[in-house]
Amino acid sequence: MTEEQRPFDPRTDKEVLASKLRLLLEVIHDKDTPSYTFEQVQAGLAEQNVSLTRTRWHRLLAGSPDNRWDPELLKALAYFFDVDENYLLQRSGPIPDRVEAELKLIEAYRVSEVEHFAARALGDVSVDALKAITEALKAFRPTDTSG
Repeated sequence: MTEEQRPFDPRTDKEVLASKLRLLLEVIHDKDTPSYTFEQVQAGLAEQNVSLTRTRWHRLLAGSPDNRWDPELLKALAYFFDVDENYLLQRSGPIPDRVEAELKLIEAYRVSEVEHFAARALGDVSVDALKAITEALKAFRPTDTSG
């Protein structure tokens, strides 16, 4: 999709960045934890000699307009999350492969859960009807949350 074909996004650059950071928190984390904590992010940045306060972190995640744009902080965050720094530095930076793969897995899981629920709720429905419902669900694409 070219820049001209992309739908208008009324969000500010800082709101787009916040959306990307929240997505990274949701998708990229240790297997046994639901998300990185502020302390883990702060420690990871400290290893790179970059400081992060709790207030600054919350402002980043909120897309606060009074937050200063800091490329060095964004590069350090990209390194911490192991993604291409352009994802955070550019409004339309490329979605990292790992994030895209995780999102597709989550989407497939959600479709599977809905299919399972529909099959239980609909009970005695023909196989053809269930297939048609499944195809309709697969064709549905939620709005892009990647920022």
